[in-house]
Formats: sequence, C-alpha cells, structure tokens
Amino acid sequence: MKKNTLKYLLLMNIFLLLCLCLEIIKTRWQFSQEHENNAYLKVANNKLTEINFNLKTEYHHLSSPAKVERHAKENLKMIEITKATNINYEE
Repeated sequence: MKKNTLKYLLLMNIFLLLCLCLEIIKTRWQFSQEHENNAYLKVANNKLTEINFNLKTEYHHLSSPAKVERHAKENLKMIEITKATNINYEE
C-alpha cells in the first residue's frame, strides 16, 4: 500500500513538473514574441517620426511667404504696387 502511494505521488510530481515546464516554455515564447513586436514598433515609430519631419518641412516650405509671393507673380500675374495711385471720382 505504501509503495503504491509513493508511486502515485511520484507520478503526480512528474505530471506537475511537466505542466510547469510547458507553462514556462509558453511564457518564454510569449515574451520573445512581445520583444519582437516591441522592436518592430520602435522601427515603425522611427519611420513615422521621419515622415512627420519631412511633411512638416514640406508644409513650411510650401506655405512660406516667398513661395506664395512667387506663385502670385508667376501664375496669377499679379504685380507689386510700387506707387500709390489716387482715383478721384468727380460728379
């Protein structure tokens, strides 16, 4: 009877150890997956930061006063007023 009880306890301990080992393996695999995801997110964040910087630079370039003035002169055929002209309407 005592021998059967010891065998039963030994088998239960082995089963428990096997379950714990499998849980450790699963946890380590999940940790490695999260580490890879974190590395991917860092790369993506760096790319988006660079794209954001390029877009801000392009926005400031396109909305600069010199660019607007050149567009007005070339495409809209506007000219700069150099002297004031008074128009008098007589009745």
